[in-house]
Amino acid sequence: MVDDCPYDVLGKSQFYVGLEKCIGDLRGMLLEKDVSVVGVQSLGGGGKTTLVLGLCNDPQIKGYFNENVVFINVSQSPNLIGILETMWEKIGGRKKLEFQNLEDGHKQLQQLILSQPKSTLVILDDVWSRINLENLLFEGPGYKTVVTTRDSSTIPTTETTRLYQLPLLCKEDALSLFCFWAFGRTSIPSTVDANLVKEVQAECGSLPLALKVIGSCLRGEPHDVWERAKDQISRGESISDYHKKGLIKLLEIGIDSLDDVARECFLDLGLFPEERKISADALLDIWVYVRNLQWHNAFFLSDFASRNLLNLTGNTRSRVAISYGSASELYFSQDGVMRELVLHLVAKTV
Repeated sequence: MVDDCPYDVLGKSQFYVGLEKCIGDLRGMLLEKDVSVVGVQSLGGGGKTTLVLGLCNDPQIKGYFNENVVFINVSQSPNLIGILETMWEKIGGRKKLEFQNLEDGHKQLQQLILSQPKSTLVILDDVWSRINLENLLFEGPGYKTVVTTRDSSTIPTTETTRLYQLPLLCKEDALSLFCFWAFGRTSIPSTVDANLVKEVQAECGSLPLALKVIGSCLRGEPHDVWERAKDQISRGESISDYHKKGLIKLLEIGIDSLDDVARECFLDLGLFPEERKISADALLDIWVYVRNLQWHNAFFLSDFASRNLLNLTGNTRSRVAISYGSASELYFSQDGVMRELVLHLVAKTV
């Protein structure tokens, strides 16, 4: 079973358009006999997390590792000791320990991996520095690691490591992905203005995150909203080779479709760290007890998730629990780029 692999409680499956070949290439690289670490590098919002989620669900990978796959969000400012404690629990199937320090945690976990050799894949998502990565790498028979990062220099260069640079989507795949999130299908419906759809998609470029967010936010919107979005995007900055500023400006357009209350609630996400699974109750308490909203506004969570503005995880009962004044089994998280968008919007209000 895949441990801690994110999934969407809204029931929307991951869509790996344009990534089928990439998943195959990454799988082939990972399963090379002498390879223990594979780095996946691309721009922020380039589809790294979606790619490794596809790898998690690949039948050959599940078979090779006997479904011993552990997914860990690392982020820019990680709690490394906490991550090591989680790895101890997930890899060893044992009660979580409290390590005294990083050195103690690394030593004990390395001993554990060597003492119970088995095929294990650990995916370390969103790693920002070589120093952090070195504290999370281990060796053992059948033990392999996949690391996603924006910076290729994060990945050490050794005989047992490989680097996979994830390409941007081609024009056709970018349009298919955009249509999937905008219309729930991989092609343009006959009932909409095909040229307008293509123009909006072209302005979004080939970055999966931009295509997902803008497509989701325009889903079900009338023609005039699409026209407005096209004009706003065309007036913005293009997504350049290092595209952070342009990408943030583009994603900001997706927030314009929120009403004032929803926008304020969205900005509250900036109070929480990126790439951490956080109980939805913590966010809902702010909305109810600080903003004095009613519990029915908890459904902003579902709306934000449907727009790809945050990730929701939990079980099927969690959505029902909201209506009873609790969402204790529902969790949310936000990736680094989306949190940068929140902080950018907060800064504009100061």
